[in-house]
Amino acid sequence: MNLFRSEEHVRRWPLYYRAGDDYIMSVRDWATVFSSSMFRNRLESEFLASGADYLEDYRRALRAMGKTIPEPDRVLCTVLFTDIVDSTTRAAGVGDTAWRALLERHDELVRDQLAHFDGREVKHTGDGFLASFASPARAIGCAHAICRGVRGIGLRVRAGVHSGECEVREDDLGGIAVHIGARIGAIAGADEVLVSRTVKDVVTGSGIDFASRGVHELKGVPGEWEVFAALP
Repeated sequence: MNLFRSEEHVRRWPLYYRAGDDYIMSVRDWATVFSSSMFRNRLESEFLASGADYLEDYRRALRAMGKTIPEPDRVLCTVLFTDIVDSTTRAAGVGDTAWRALLERHDELVRDQLAHFDGREVKHTGDGFLASFASPARAIGCAHAICRGVRGIGLRVRAGVHSGECEVREDDLGGIAVHIGARIGAIAGADEVLVSRTVKDVVTGSGIDFASRGVHELKGVPGEWEVFAALP
């Protein structure tokens, strides 16, 4: 008799059934691992606040028994980060009420373009968005359309685009590819769409022109990265 350790495992079961013994426990094994006082207290608020530590303890326990937790689902996609330039200064200048109205209009414009270019809104960041695309060329086109659209309401945005494998975390995306996209977007100027060399190479032949913006060290990302501006 076997026992799944979580609803996530139940959801993943159809994908991993051939290696089921690698990530499920027998009832006897489950009782052994979770008989310690630490695991008996796993529903207490103090323990839940240390969820990451709990997960690592769980992984160590499974490894000691020769078992593993399946790796996160991964998907190859293009991520787009947008961000309002000088949002804090602008908010202070117009006041809370007017700024809230501007943000609402900004969000509407961005979502309209995401729908037009077949992008998926992953996360709203307050004054920007993280979105994913199946096509890097569509991500670039969407970024330029957003830049043009928000200029009409007196705002300016910057954008960063990168393609790579991302971890799927329910409705969110994670992993190094997402960090790279965010870091590239952070160094863009107003109305500028910056992309990684990966994106530039993938869209070769699409008719999109690029200008080099030099080699950069991206905070928290190993190595140096050449960055390009996608020209409108």
